[in-house]
Amino acid sequence: MIDPKSLIEMLESSYDGIWITDGNGRILFANSANASLLGVTKEDLMGKSTEELLEKKIFSDSVCLEAIEQKRQTSKVCYNYNTQLTVLATATPIFGENGEVRYIFNNVRDITSLNNMQASLRDKEEIIRRQNKQLEDMKIRLGVGTIIANSESFRKVVELAQRVATFDGATVLILGESGTGKELVSELLVNNSPRKDMPYLQVNCGAIPENLIESELFGYEKGAFTGADNRGHKGLFEAANGGTVFLDEIGDLPLHMQVKLLRVLQQRKVTRVGGTEPIDINVRVIAATNKNLEQMVREGQFREDLYYRLNVVSVQIPPLRERKEDIVPLLNHFLTVVNQKYHTQKTIFSDTIDAFENYPWPGNVRELENVLENLVITTPGDEIRRENLPKKFWSENGEPAAVGMREILPLKVTVERVELAAIQHAIDQCGSVRKAAAALGVDPSTIVRKMQGHKEK
Repeated sequence: MIDPKSLIEMLESSYDGIWITDGNGRILFANSANASLLGVTKEDLMGKSTEELLEKKIFSDSVCLEAIEQKRQTSKVCYNYNTQLTVLATATPIFGENGEVRYIFNNVRDITSLNNMQASLRDKEEIIRRQNKQLEDMKIRLGVGTIIANSESFRKVVELAQRVATFDGATVLILGESGTGKELVSELLVNNSPRKDMPYLQVNCGAIPENLIESELFGYEKGAFTGADNRGHKGLFEAANGGTVFLDEIGDLPLHMQVKLLRVLQQRKVTRVGGTEPIDINVRVIAATNKNLEQMVREGQFREDLYYRLNVVSVQIPPLRERKEDIVPLLNHFLTVVNQKYHTQKTIFSDTIDAFENYPWPGNVRELENVLENLVITTPGDEIRRENLPKKFWSENGEPAAVGMREILPLKVTVERVELAAIQHAIDQCGSVRKAAAALGVDPSTIVRKMQGHKEK
């Protein structure tokens, strides 16, 4: 047999709140854990009736009274007003010899963290569901790539490209910084054009040696130069006849080749190196560059007549730092692709996403993709956190870039962003809204209201 003193010591040591009442609901015993859950002292509970505690709004409901009335074990989720905790209370009746309820054994367990975790999981699942839907809505399938257009500025680029694509004869000039996705926009033009099933050939004008570029573009006859194929060779334009030629980095084309390209565009004929007979061609030309062609024209580095011949329709792609709405969808897309590539299950922590949004991305989408692949490979564990980011994401004093400080915003918006970041950081560190509220010195309802208000914007 366990002596009464030892039994009380065991009940007192329980992690759960325990209290025992008589058959009328008057408290005979309460351990320290129960008093702590209610936000009162044990002395405040002893001898009190359950009805009295209900009237004082110590807790929201009583399973003890229900167990007395129904004469069976009862469980219910209740709310403790003083501590703002959600608890699972179970009341078990203990019967006398005549079937009367002699005692009620009450067990109370804090499930606030569990509820917060479940709510967080539901929120994350909903966010993931919405983002996946948005991602599918934003994706424009191409031959080898995917364009993600969430921002208004990039949606306009896509709409313009799709509209221009149907005008089959129009030459298009795509302008934008390195890594913005000029090749993908070119593919978008082709896949929405009447030539989508015809040849589509690409060449980087800056990657071919100057002494070979003419033969690459226009071909050569047999014996045209030392080492030439005895059968001759079709050039890019001839091989793409009926289809599309994409001249990437057109700003790197040498001046003497600019003259010959202009003649091809005007006459729709090419003459092979070493040949004399012009060959009729029917190709659509799409050109792209990250250089300022107008300035190059003024400086005599690019022919003005070729510039106007190429610039029938121009498509200007904004840099990633000017379309921050695309960053998170791009992160999600590339993370999925890289996880599949390396058979990993990496995720990105919330404060890390803030850092991605605040970084200026001089290398644009290509840099974002490369950074993410590097992080998936080098980050230990399955969660990419802010401390895993490369040094370029950190300021000179070793601190992360401040939220929203890379752009000038209304003071109210800036304050809201900083406030939300502080709340999210506190929740991440403390593990629950209640503990985060205590650390920040505010009521939990304030945190919930501010977070909800941010979601609705």
